[in-house]
Amino acid sequence: MNRNIECDVAVVGGGAAGIAAAIASSRTGAKTVLIERNPYFGGQATNSQVTAYCGFFTRGENYDQVVMGIGNEVLKKLEKLGTNIHPRPSKSTGNVSISFNPEHIKIVMDQMLEESSVEYYLHAQMYEVDNNNGLIEKIKCTDDEGTFTVKAKAFVDASGNANLVHFAGIKTNWGDDEGNVQQSSLPFRIDNIPAREILKSDIEAALKKAKEAGIPIRKETGLIIKVPTNTYGYCTIPSTIVPDLSAETLTKTEMDLRSQVHSYVEAFQKYLDGFQNMVISSSGPAVGIREARRIIGDKMLKGEEIILAPKSDDSIARGAWSPEMHKSNTSIKYTHIPDNEYFSIPLGCLKVRDAKNLWAAGRTISTDSLALGSVRVMGTGFATGQAAGVAAALTLQNENYDVKKVQEELLKQGALI
Repeated sequence: MNRNIECDVAVVGGGAAGIAAAIASSRTGAKTVLIERNPYFGGQATNSQVTAYCGFFTRGENYDQVVMGIGNEVLKKLEKLGTNIHPRPSKSTGNVSISFNPEHIKIVMDQMLEESSVEYYLHAQMYEVDNNNGLIEKIKCTDDEGTFTVKAKAFVDASGNANLVHFAGIKTNWGDDEGNVQQSSLPFRIDNIPAREILKSDIEAALKKAKEAGIPIRKETGLIIKVPTNTYGYCTIPSTIVPDLSAETLTKTEMDLRSQVHSYVEAFQKYLDGFQNMVISSSGPAVGIREARRIIGDKMLKGEEIILAPKSDDSIARGAWSPEMHKSNTSIKYTHIPDNEYFSIPLGCLKVRDAKNLWAAGRTISTDSLALGSVRVMGTGFATGQAAGVAAALTLQNENYDVKKVQEELLKQGALI
């Protein structure tokens, strides 16, 4: 049986950026298809238990919200499920985030799509891209019944790893100028822990004692994401460098980090106050990749510039998360944007330079490595996703784009630009 799907806009990847892109595209009236290889939507929030939405707010005690639109609709639905969406500044870093239960994210993402006109598919793996001299004509996908094609007039790569761009044979960037990427992590859930905020300094002191005692942990710093009143949380510490995205590398990575999870459990039980009776509930299920391939766009955001909070006339989203770099086992480096400030994300950073009808969203957009340390977070992903979906729907096969029209539609959809 031949299965051929035709649409105006096809989005690959159902995380924060992909959900926002697909819904935003459909709201312009474009027939939109969303492809996701996992059994649920939500991206890193559900696949890797990264249980905090960062990037919705500026830094500091008197924070301002910089992401609205579809991202804010997700927050409101989370609130109806009982999530406290009141933002919480970290005592350790000063950054502002919202914690959540990943099971709630799964339900909210389903609801968002069910209420839209998007045609969506889980368990669908893209494996080939037809690129006709820069015009992406269709993608080929597979599921347990066989293969099918998705033909579209415009595409959005929200895969997290720029897979659509890569499979189209289009050049991408990897890491910093030396090719070095941030560490990837395997978060795990722990239960029966103290109902208080767990400070980064307390974690570091416990891990120092554990390492001195011979417990085979590698990374000596990191966070446990939790609501202070909860007796469960999510530890993001077990980490390693992922040099490529092959099955061989990711198999070794997953197995190695699962072993590390249990070393950290032993370290916490022995050396972190109040954790003596903690239990591990789940890990992963997938390693959370912070940095991999990024597109080469019509424009590029640079870290040394965004920390000065620049504004631009071609802005389609706001970024406010201070660049956060995980490249060391002993420290996390923050380069802070001033409190209550944000930077503009130009539309050209979402447009793949060497393709006529291909856009990117989330951590795949055109940045250098330092700027990626800011835009990769999921709150900002909602914003760049919504912008990419609108841009794709308004341009289709026309490689020229009208920034003003994209901005007008984003404002109509409730986004902040």
